[in-house]
Amino acid sequence: MGLDPGGITLTDDFFHLAEGVQFRNLPQEVEARWNLVETAWGLDMARNLLDIEYDLEGGQLYVPRRDTSRVDVTSCRDALNGYQKGKCFYCFIDISIESGNDDLADVDHFLPHVLKDGREIRNLDGVWNLVLACQTCNRSKLARVPHVQYLERLNVRNNYLISSHHPLRETLIRQTGNTDADRHSFLNGSYQVAVNTLIHTWGPAEEFGTTF
Repeated sequence: MGLDPGGITLTDDFFHLAEGVQFRNLPQEVEARWNLVETAWGLDMARNLLDIEYDLEGGQLYVPRRDTSRVDVTSCRDALNGYQKGKCFYCFIDISIESGNDDLADVDHFLPHVLKDGREIRNLDGVWNLVLACQTCNRSKLARVPHVQYLERLNVRNNYLISSHHPLRETLIRQTGNTDADRHSFLNGSYQVAVNTLIHTWGPAEEFGTTF
């Protein structure tokens, strides 16, 4: 389907989007991206100074302020979903970011949150360490460290969001490093601390075809 020359052309691929599971998540993802940008404007801050943190209890990404107050930005699920294309980070089964759905995704700390007590790994609640997982994976993983191959998957995810100029780009750079080498070193070092501390590693019982 097309319009006049120089106008917008709608291809079959566009219409196929409406047939996929991910289509139902699209409005929330778009809203989340806009909220991240709008928050920077509202606080009169450059995006590279916007330091995003995660509230475990409320499930929200927020910006801490100097006066110790905070500005809630958006749902963590909504902000992270685009890269994962509506799939679990570990097993690739379909997930949803709509509250009330049976397949609602859990926000998982890739390196378990329990490590926060040791204070050896920087900013475990940072976006760099958060992924969306199906309920089965998240609740079987518990306080175990994912097998090492998933660390590379996390590194690829973080670098993708940085290279695509996603609104979380600058936050990820601030949390993990300016260069690919810096980020790789940060993740490997953090992973080694996690394995040395928790010992046990984990992987899903089954993967349903690589999506990202």
